[in-house]
Amino acid sequence: MPRFDHMRGVFGLLPTPYREDYEIHTEDLRRVANFCCLSGQHGIVWPVMVGEFYFLGEEERIRALDAVMEEVNGRLPVVFGCSGISVPQVVLYARAAQKAGADCIIAMAPARTNQAVAIEMYKRMADVYDGPIMVQNAGMYAPLTGEQIAKLVEDVPQIEYIKEERPPGPKHIAEVHKAVGHKIKCIFGGAAGKFLPDELTRGADGCMPACEIADLLAKVQELWWAGEEEKARALHTRLLPLIIRETHPFMRYILKRRGVFSNTIERAPAGADTLDAQDKRELSILIDAIADEVESFPFGEE
Repeated sequence: MPRFDHMRGVFGLLPTPYREDYEIHTEDLRRVANFCCLSGQHGIVWPVMVGEFYFLGEEERIRALDAVMEEVNGRLPVVFGCSGISVPQVVLYARAAQKAGADCIIAMAPARTNQAVAIEMYKRMADVYDGPIMVQNAGMYAPLTGEQIAKLVEDVPQIEYIKEERPPGPKHIAEVHKAVGHKIKCIFGGAAGKFLPDELTRGADGCMPACEIADLLAKVQELWWAGEEEKARALHTRLLPLIIRETHPFMRYILKRRGVFSNTIERAPAGADTLDAQDKRELSILIDAIADEVESFPFGEE
């Protein structure tokens, strides 16, 4: 029997930290997983787009999964990202998740494939992994229609969760909810949590933003569950100026300010997204505006 029978809420996406030699910084990866556990988030996902799965080698990715599982130690559900450059590679990661004891797996179709390949991929994942599967329905990666998702859920009963992020997300969440909401356990939104209240009104019961302020989005979710929609929307509105600035450099900067990451090293140059002094000044102002909502891992100096 799975450790977590019904997953929902705000699941933080872990950015992948790096050392100065560009190897995975395993200690920081453990720290950010622990941060999710201690700060009130509802689950952990690694590696997806936020974790730069496309930069990671097979051996290091599987080895780091073991480190995350060991660090979390059953405190939160861990969803392992299996997306890859080909269906065989996705299946390889699904096998690794089975061996590591991941609580769920998620994947989107490899780039430059189509819906038929995506559907076959999920069937092959179910052949090697016996836990729940999450469909990541992303706009640029052979996204499925609500009708196709409904057929896939019929064919692959292990599909219990959908992360719906075709733009515009809220409308497509409504489409998926109408098609399969009664057959699956949870629809998660994405888009860094920008549309969380709208997604919740249309059938989502969770969201998967990057983790650096996901503890605050978890508070929005919990207010919503408690029936305090006005308070939930008010907090979400306060968070939006930070959410809309989310980039990989932003995530790393915030996690370093919160004492989680030891550095902000990127595996590839950030280019125009690199934070300059004025960016950091503006972020400090926005951080001060929501600092009273932070209950753990307070923001430190730069």
